Amino acid sequence: MRICLIGDFDTYMVRGLERPQRLLPYRLSPGLNLLRGLREIGVQDVHIVVSTDVSAPAVEQGPFGVVHRLPCPRFSGSASFFTWRRRLILRELAGILPDIVHGQGTEAEYGFTAVTSPYPNVITIHGILQRVHHVTPPPLLSLDHVPRWIEKFVVRKATDVICLSVEAEHFLKEQGSPARRHLITNAVAPCFFDVQPQRGREGLSLLFVGTVYRLKGVVHLVEALASVRRRLGAPVTLRVIGQTGGGADAAEYDKLVHRRASELGVDDSIEWVGVLGERGVAAALAQTDVLVLPSFQETAPMAVAEAMAAGVPVVATRAGGIPEMVEDGKTGLLVAPGHNEELADALFKLLGDADLRRKMSAAGRARALARHAPRAVASETLRVYEEICRRQR
Repeated sequence: MRICLIGDFDTYMVRGLERPQRLLPYRLSPGLNLLRGLREIGVQDVHIVVSTDVSAPAVEQGPFGVVHRLPCPRFSGSASFFTWRRRLILRELAGILPDIVHGQGTEAEYGFTAVTSPYPNVITIHGILQRVHHVTPPPLLSLDHVPRWIEKFVVRKATDVICLSVEAEHFLKEQGSPARRHLITNAVAPCFFDVQPQRGREGLSLLFVGTVYRLKGVVHLVEALASVRRRLGAPVTLRVIGQTGGGADAAEYDKLVHRRASELGVDDSIEWVGVLGERGVAAALAQTDVLVLPSFQETAPMAVAEAMAAGVPVVATRAGGIPEMVEDGKTGLLVAPGHNEELADALFKLLGDADLRRKMSAAGRARALARHAPRAVASETLRVYEEICRRQR
């Protein structure tokens, strides 16, 4: 079977190259972990199509399959951009002649191309833009609306969809999608399963991994941190891995977060790390006691899956697909989005009880091994590919 994955992959990693220092580190896509799993179970005939900074199409062998790099314009977002990108990808697919095309995401050109191609196809819903825009709506005349329209078209056109959570299945039902739904979680990179907690650290440490913008509720985390420090009477630090998000109010929200940290006297307890690659995040998890994700909307956050694989308890919100990942009271604690004191109570409970953290650490690792190991995810995905090909043959 010839498999073709199309998506926003890190072109350096899929080509087996070290990322240049002059570029920002790249948070690897879950699709790369699927590629790792496919190689691990012996699947060889794999092609990866990705947009990158080449002036003309280029093809080369990478560690996970044949990499097809296509040129990407500087400006994007309009409907004509998606149509132009679709033409380029379809031209490349005609040379590959895949048995199945797997489009990563629904709001970009990859899912759009997969469901309108003449090949058997499946798409994976990674984020649900309509849910995101409900929480953080873009300006009325913004081009940010175009990907949401693309998403609506893609889910209604799709015949098979891999859903990372039941939340994604509910979204398909709401949209009236006729697609067959396959519930398969994201794969997590092997380095997270290898994390060993660093012993003998001073004080207690929290970690947030994600984009710093309104949807992630970072200002509520800052306010909860101040409350926890007062109640514990002990030093508690917070490391923030991620960069300021896009959108009209991104800069204003970033200022609000920093201003609240200063007003509450916790700015000296927060380390703003910026973006890190997977090994950097794994190293940070080895030095933390609790991962915190106070989001208002998530489909199936990688930060939670990675923390569980690393044996780090999670405090997160009952938002989107998070309750399917975090078993409340067993692998972590769940709170309502936007409730600062409830978030502070959960952090206080977990930071003040080392035995509870150890129990949740063991339970989280076991759950992650069963659900997020690349080999397991790849095996389930391959069964979906085979089912689709049999049906359409």
